[in-house]
Amino acid sequence: MRAWRSSGFTLIEILVVLAIIAIVMGGALLSLGLVSRRDAPPPELERLSLLLQELRDRAELENRSYGVQVDAAGYRFLVYDPITTRWLPFKDRRIPNGRWPEAIDLELDVDARRVVLGQRRSEVEPGAPEFGVDSTGEFTSFELRVGTSDARERWRLGPDDTGELALRKASR
Repeated sequence: MRAWRSSGFTLIEILVVLAIIAIVMGGALLSLGLVSRRDAPPPELERLSLLLQELRDRAELENRSYGVQVDAAGYRFLVYDPITTRWLPFKDRRIPNGRWPEAIDLELDVDARRVVLGQRRSEVEPGAPEFGVDSTGEFTSFELRVGTSDARERWRLGPDDTGELALRKASR
């Protein structure tokens, strides 16, 4: 009996090659910036979201409360010192303070009340934070809304109904 021989490629082999090409092309387009991230939140807001999640984990591990001060220029992190019963500047290179881009519009609600965002406070006596995370890892009830002058969308950052930090588009 004669064995069947094929001189071509199977459909599976062709599909695998096409999938690999599509993945490589997609990565190249993203790295070159040819694909727009128009629907993405502002990078500094994404960064703040990641840093807040890191602070939550740290608060639970260290059994400490951390806070965040937000103003028109940027944000900075504080740590509560139970010995002096004061909020102190938090200095850790893994969780750096941040600055907002020039053309950014901010609104902050804490416990469903609007907070007037003023100027940056003193580094020596920072005062109380606007919001934060307590030693159990629970966030203050806050909603930070951020928009930019060149984008029509606004973004919201704050804990959701389950207490998890969520970054989502704001509904109009």
